[in-house]
Amino acid sequence: MIDINENDFGVMLRPVLGEENDDDTYLGNVEVAVFSNLMPDVDDELHAQYMFLAYKMAAMLSFCADNPEFDRMLDDYTSTMVEQFGNDYEESTTVKSKAKVASKVGNVITLDFNTVCEGEG
Repeated sequence: MIDINENDFGVMLRPVLGEENDDDTYLGNVEVAVFSNLMPDVDDELHAQYMFLAYKMAAMLSFCADNPEFDRMLDDYTSTMVEQFGNDYEESTTVKSKAKVASKVGNVITLDFNTVCEGEG
């Protein structure tokens, strides 16, 4: 759970799984939402600037889809930035086996990544 306070601002990505394909993978989409709390410590002009910045971040998904060369450049830039901050991007994004849907209860989908910890890690 993320701790959000009254001055926070953000871009939220919500995956939307589609139907299962013949190869046991799922097609889906992502919903993008820009949000801002009351932000009582920020004036209207600064709030508008932050809002526009969030919209730019949200627009990046569509822009990259329309501009594959830019998307490749952004991938390279992002990988370099993540490495620079000490995160192991390659290890965290490499999945040795495909996730499978273990269960669906209401709007909660449990995925099985075939890990040893079985959700307790």
